[in-house]
Amino acid sequence: MRLFGTPLGWIMWLIYAVVKNYGLALILFTLVMRAVIFPLSIKQQKSSAKMAVFQPKIAEIQKRHANDKQKQQEEMLKLYETHGYNPMSGCLPMLIQFPILFGIIDVVYYPLTHILHLDGDAITALTDVITANMGTVGQPQLQVISAVQDPERIGWFASIAPDVLQKVMDFDYTLFGLDLGQIPVFGWNWLAVVPILSGITSLLVSVVSMKLTPTANEASGGMKWMMYLMPLMSVWIGFSLPVGVGIYWIVSNLLAGVQSVVLHYMYNPAKYKEEYEAQLEAEAAKRRAEREERRKLRAAAGEAEDGEPKPKKKKKPRPAPAEEDPAAPGRDPHAEYLTAKEINRRRLAEARRRDAEKYGEEYIEVTDDDLR
Repeated sequence: MRLFGTPLGWIMWLIYAVVKNYGLALILFTLVMRAVIFPLSIKQQKSSAKMAVFQPKIAEIQKRHANDKQKQQEEMLKLYETHGYNPMSGCLPMLIQFPILFGIIDVVYYPLTHILHLDGDAITALTDVITANMGTVGQPQLQVISAVQDPERIGWFASIAPDVLQKVMDFDYTLFGLDLGQIPVFGWNWLAVVPILSGITSLLVSVVSMKLTPTANEASGGMKWMMYLMPLMSVWIGFSLPVGVGIYWIVSNLLAGVQSVVLHYMYNPAKYKEEYEAQLEAEAAKRRAEREERRKLRAAAGEAEDGEPKPKKKKKPRPAPAEEDPAAPGRDPHAEYLTAKEINRRRLAEARRRDAEKYGEEYIEVTDDDLR
């Protein structure tokens, strides 16, 4: 988690340096993170809207190839490729939130490192005091803050440099009076409210998203069960992590709900579906017009639909006039045969030239053998 906590810790340190309160810095940090991933959320919204266009086609493919999963998968991939759609693109914002969450946990657990920027020797000396007086503890840096700010236990740290102690004493690690380093326990106390609120806000966001996303309403039963399971898991996890993590979840969930409503009006799935279908129809009409134009050009050039020269109609032989009797004086049948042969040679040569140009083959001269 330190891999994600270090860069996020610097952001938290910068915000804390301005507001001087860790709880308020945590809320502002959540706003910053939401702003960073907002472009990806827009992409996710567009992906959901485009999915509404494909849903009937996907259902048709699934029904047509219900007994052939491989063919079904091939047809689905072909559909996605044709329309330039990536079904995984909508998952990116969700995946990015996991490293942010891990980073936040690290920042909450180690404020002496990320916010106060104490060196390693000073932190070791402080935690050694905690271990000597309290034994092994789960999160020593949080225990250090709690002990140093407790008048009854400050005497434990007599061996620590005064400037280090002063930094820890001045560190405001609260929000509305709640110690953000404390871990909630079941019971009637204010700390227990935080994980419960994190679960409630998570459920509300899921319900809002289901209502605003057409494809989500068509999700399978397993996906809908996840909508209820995830909030319950956040409550359970919230009772095992410091209150600061629960505060981050609550604020993040509320912002996610507002973001869902805003994006719904910016990129309304029903409206986007109509616009995309109109775009597809316009592109199809353009392709039909281009094909018709090419057909007309081929017709004008004397070509058939497949690009081959149109076969010429054979003319019926004209009956020879009486004066063209083969036995007539001055008539040379041999010369007439050579003339017809030359015509056939030219026709065959032209046909070969066309084929060579069309298929990229080598042109072969016509010989007498070809005319026999």
